[in-house]
Amino acid sequence: MNRFILSFFLIFSIMIGACEAQTDNKKGLNIEWELLENQLDADTYHQAQFVIENHSGQSIEAGWKLYFNSIFFDLKAQLENPGIELQHLAGDFFVLTGKGKEAAIPNGETLKISYRSRNPYLKNNHAPEAPIFTLANGTIVSDIQFEKSEMSVWELQNLAADSRLPIPTPARLFEQNEGLSLLPKEDLPPFLPSPKSWKINGETQWVTRAGLAVVGDKSFAEAATFLTKRIKENYNPEILKTEKPIQIRISQKDGFPSEGYSIEIRDRRVLILASDERGAFYGVQSFLGLQPADFWKGNTEGLLLPQISIEDSPAYSYRGFFLDVARNFQTKEEIFRILDLMALYKLNTFHFNLANDEGWRIEIESLPELTQYGSKRGFSEDEADFQWPFYGSGISSEETPGSGFYTQEDFKEILQYAKERQIEVIPEIGFPAHSRAAIKSMEKRYERFQKVGDLEKAEEFRLIDPDDQSEYLSAQNFRDNTVCVCKESVYHFFETVVMEMKGMYQEVGIPLKVFHTGGDEVPHGVWEKSPICQEFLAENKSLKQEDLGPYFRSRIGFFLKNEGIQQAGWEEIGQLVENGKVVPNPNFADRNWRLYAWNAVAGWEGEDMAYLLANAGFPVVISSSANYYFDLAYDWDPRERGHTWSGVGDMYQSWKTVPSKFFLSHDQTIDGAVWNWEEAKEKFENLSEEGKKNILGIQGQLWTETVKTPDMLEYYVIPKIFGLAQRAWEGDPTWASASNTEEKKALRQNEWNLFANQVAQLEVPRLEVFQGGYKIRIPAPGLKRVGDQVFANLQLPGLEIRYTSNGRVPSMQDSLYEGPIPYSPNLRFRAFSPNGQGSNVSQLED
Repeated sequence: MNRFILSFFLIFSIMIGACEAQTDNKKGLNIEWELLENQLDADTYHQAQFVIENHSGQSIEAGWKLYFNSIFFDLKAQLENPGIELQHLAGDFFVLTGKGKEAAIPNGETLKISYRSRNPYLKNNHAPEAPIFTLANGTIVSDIQFEKSEMSVWELQNLAADSRLPIPTPARLFEQNEGLSLLPKEDLPPFLPSPKSWKINGETQWVTRAGLAVVGDKSFAEAATFLTKRIKENYNPEILKTEKPIQIRISQKDGFPSEGYSIEIRDRRVLILASDERGAFYGVQSFLGLQPADFWKGNTEGLLLPQISIEDSPAYSYRGFFLDVARNFQTKEEIFRILDLMALYKLNTFHFNLANDEGWRIEIESLPELTQYGSKRGFSEDEADFQWPFYGSGISSEETPGSGFYTQEDFKEILQYAKERQIEVIPEIGFPAHSRAAIKSMEKRYERFQKVGDLEKAEEFRLIDPDDQSEYLSAQNFRDNTVCVCKESVYHFFETVVMEMKGMYQEVGIPLKVFHTGGDEVPHGVWEKSPICQEFLAENKSLKQEDLGPYFRSRIGFFLKNEGIQQAGWEEIGQLVENGKVVPNPNFADRNWRLYAWNAVAGWEGEDMAYLLANAGFPVVISSSANYYFDLAYDWDPRERGHTWSGVGDMYQSWKTVPSKFFLSHDQTIDGAVWNWEEAKEKFENLSEEGKKNILGIQGQLWTETVKTPDMLEYYVIPKIFGLAQRAWEGDPTWASASNTEEKKALRQNEWNLFANQVAQLEVPRLEVFQGGYKIRIPAPGLKRVGDQVFANLQLPGLEIRYTSNGRVPSMQDSLYEGPIPYSPNLRFRAFSPNGQGSNVSQLED
């Protein structure tokens, strides 16, 4: 965080009234986390303290331990209390131990534990969470109340007053929204992603009580079945025989681009044409997209038949969404909802991260320990039966989001569900790093067979060199997350997992075409002190220490190729370091490895890596962290959860990308400096003609360290997914072809206004009822005071703003904002969707 050059620091003095009040009614332990100081200049830091109040009725003796989680906690934080020890256990899991006499907490007394961390505090969800307190004898204290300081957007604004950090105060939001205006609904494209062309042929018909006939050519029978099912789920009128029936035909016709289609609606006749099965399906989805939001509530009385002609096809063959369920698990039912969301917006590839350091989520019958141990997280001191409760997943090993896995039957259901929606599922099992759950699971298997004296079985799938003394720390702060690539048992493990997963695909009649092997973030220092690797290198004199990673990737790549499976991985599997710079690895350019170019922080000089790799010969999926990482916070408001390591990003950030001219995709760097398009263009790699062919498409990613529930998942994804879907289907926006910067920005604003209106007027109302309704993040209103008048506006024109004047949080029952209102110090504003999902509260600075 020291990239922020600031000169102002703010001291937060948090006065907790409860500390001074009577404590007769308090029970157990009250633990508070208080922010004391926060500084964002060249010497960044924050200072905070844990306040432990003992109301348990007995003295707490030294030897107690306070465990907590924090992704953002400094491993070298300095404690200011004698007798207290801080230890980093693994990942985001820490423990404070009260060792000295001064650590005792008599009943009714308070202990304050202060620390200083080298990083500033920017988000309320960056504070420690999920405390677990144990007594000296190991007993877990169950009665804990935990509170945390919270920072307002105004406090962060004051802290960052001299910085370029774009703090989203209501005034800044108002300025950002000023170019947006409400457009007539009839002027909007009919659905998202917007079709390439459409023409209105006549007045829209609202057809009620009419019969329905859906007929599909033999090759499009599945699309016809899907459409019939969808309509009948929502349209069940009492049919009048005198009403002319609705006739829908889905027919094959040569000449359409891959996945392209046309729709022609004349009177009550609907004709959908396509050359391939996916095109027919997308024609079906577009017809459903023409229906109003009320259609999805079920038992609709009629169907909407706009008299329209549509011609449409996608810019990219790969339109993907990645979901990590290893960090925090999501149920099969929520995966179905995500697949429905993807299908609705014509995304065709589901990249499914099923294993990582913190969890293994897919049943492998020949290796039961992977789910018996690796799928579970909970609290214990030694991880004997499950891993520690990373990401605040709690004490119990039986509850999500820390624990959970998909049985093979579950996974086959997911595959089938995806197939019905024309979505390919690409599984990811990351190697050689990000493998802690697998490593520890196979250690349990080793122990099981060792106990019965079967050493051959014990070693069969072991993933580590037990005598390895290598020292490393992974990106997520693990010291034991990388397999030993010099052991044959590692390859036996990998091949066993792949073959069993391939079998699951075969059982539902789907080929496993692509297997994502991860390959990212291999820590520095791995294998350097491994006796097994030293012996391996001695026997293979053509290899050096730095060749071990490429050797591993090459070997598993040949295995996958022999099985008819394309190897995929994050960009690292196709890179090497040359003269201190990361460049494409020419040794692998002819292997057809699919690379996902992700590490593209704006201002860190890796923004054009996707182009470098494509020009070198690799098939590439653009997965830019700066634009398509949905786990980034929406903005810098401290109330918005999420990561900030690659900046922040909302729907606008995903929408405004230009895939074939990516230098146009930014307006500022991560630290707020102006991003000059012309200067960036000069530095960017130019895509060659072959390179253009190697850009397969784009993908949005949701890593789930900070995502714990289905509602949170959907909040992080919607509405960002609209920008992704539009860009993946449309390709480069029209504005990117303008002749100069001024014209580009003017056209971009017009196109953005149109898109924002589509989202607000068409897609938000639809998703609030589609499949029972999705959780949607509603942007907060912008505010501006002019004299004694207060003006408000929205990022999504067409939604409502409601307000109160007594300081109370506005609800749907409060006053509707329809124009400027007189200023009063207690005004509070919120934006609302049609179904009442509300934004954060906006208020003028007191």
